[in-house]
Amino acid sequence: MTHSIEELCQDINRISVYLALDDFAGSGPGPEVLRELDVIALLGNQVIATLTSACALMQRSPAAVLLLSGGIGHSTPLLYDNLRRSAYGGLVRQGLVLEAMAEAEMFAAVAQAAFQIPPGRILIENRSTNTAENARYSLQSLKEANRGQGPVLIVQDPTMQRRSMLTWERAAGIDRWGARALSHAVLVPQVEQGPGPDSAGMPRFVAGQVEGTWTMERFLALILGEIRRLRDDEDGYGPKGRNFLPHVEIPEPVMESYLRLSASHFNALAIR
Repeated sequence: MTHSIEELCQDINRISVYLALDDFAGSGPGPEVLRELDVIALLGNQVIATLTSACALMQRSPAAVLLLSGGIGHSTPLLYDNLRRSAYGGLVRQGLVLEAMAEAEMFAAVAQAAFQIPPGRILIENRSTNTAENARYSLQSLKEANRGQGPVLIVQDPTMQRRSMLTWERAAGIDRWGARALSHAVLVPQVEQGPGPDSAGMPRFVAGQVEGTWTMERFLALILGEIRRLRDDEDGYGPKGRNFLPHVEIPEPVMESYLRLSASHFNALAIR
C-alpha cells in the first residue's frame, strides 16, 4: 500500500515525539528543579540547541556543574560544521573552537566564551564515542569529582534522548548510583510536506528547526535507527539482542509508523 507524503510526515512526527523523552512536558525545568540540580549533563551530539539550552540552564542553576561528554565520533564533524554556521561561528573564526577538538571540548569553549561559565563549574569527559560510553565515562567523571549525589539533568540530541536515558539508568544501576536522572529534550523534531514540485517528495522541518540540526537524510536515518535499537529482538539492543538496554515496550502506534516509514521511499533516502 502506498502512503501519501502527508501520512508519512505524521509517522515521522509520531516517532519523534516518542524518542524525545522529556520529564517536563515540553516546558523545561522550573526554578525549583534548577535550584536542586547537582549536574547538567550534555551528551555529545550535533544539535546546537542542546548546547545553548544546557548553558542557559546552567546560568539559572546555582549549585550545578556542567558535565560535557563526547570524544571524537560520527557526529564530531557535523557538530563543528553546525557551530561554524551558527551564532557561535565567531568562536570558530577566532580559533577558540577547532575542528580537531573532541565534542566536549567544543562545548566547553562555547560555554566559557559565550556564556561565561567558569572552568571550575565544568567537567569535561572527552573519551566517549557512543551512548554507552557517554554514560559510563560520565559517571566515572562525576565520581572522581565527588558530584552527582543530587539530581542530574540529561540533555542530548532529541532523537537519542530516550535511549540515552535508558543507557544512563542502566549504567547507574550497575554502579549502584542512586542519584535521580531527569530527561530534558530541548526540542521535538517535527516535519511537514515540502511545497511545490521541487520538494521531490521530501518532507521539510518546521520553522525554527532547520538551522543547527540535521540534514533530512541524516534525521531519517537517526529516527529509524533508534527504533531498530530500542526493539527487543535479535537485531536490537534489548535482552533478546545485544543486551545493552532493558526490555522496551514500544507503543503500537509508534511501531506501525516505523514499519510504514521503513517500507516507504523515505527509507532509501536515509543516510546510513
